[in-house]
Formats: sequence, structure tokens, C-alpha cells
Amino acid sequence: KIELLKLKLNKLFQIISNPGVKETRLDNYVENFAEWLESSFKESSTAWKEPQVQITNIQGSSMEFAVRFYVDNIQLEHWRRGERVKNEVRREMIRRLRLAHIYTG
Repeated sequence: KIELLKLKLNKLFQIISNPGVKETRLDNYVENFAEWLESSFKESSTAWKEPQVQITNIQGSSMEFAVRFYVDNIQLEHWRRGERVKNEVRREMIRRLRLAHIYTG
């Protein structure tokens, strides 16, 4: 895959360096390359994107905790994606806590 990446990147570089009649389509070539790159290679994982659950308070038999998670491409769904994902995560957490007989609310 690395050799193919080199070939595609070199071809794109050649087109950008000497656009000629292809000048009006430069954005298409770059977009196509970016789409290919995204579909062909995995994004390296970064620690700040990993989900986190932190216990923030314990009193008697109750616990409070904070949950953090990363939502990619948040601009999708007319900027409502973050809220939708938050609701889905919350519902799934409650479902699993109920299955474990931890949550009764």
C-alpha cells in the first residue's frame, strides 16, 4: 500500500506542479486523493480520542461519574451528530447498567 501511496501522491504532485488544462479540476484531484487515503489507511489512534469514564463522587450506595467520548465528523447531520451520539451513548449505558442490576431509575 505504501508504494501505491507514493505513486498516487507523486501523480498528484505532478498535476499540481504542471496543471495545464487540468487546472480547473485540481480540487477534484485533491478530493479524490483524500477520499482514497481515508478509505485505504486507518487513522492512528490518539489518547484524547479514547472514551473515558471517571468517578466524580461516591456517597453511600450511589456513584456519580463523568463520561467523555470523541465524535468524529461532528458537522454531519446539520451539527446535530454530537447530540444524537450523546443520547445513544446515554441510552446504552442505562441499558447495560440495568442489565447488571446497578441502575434502577
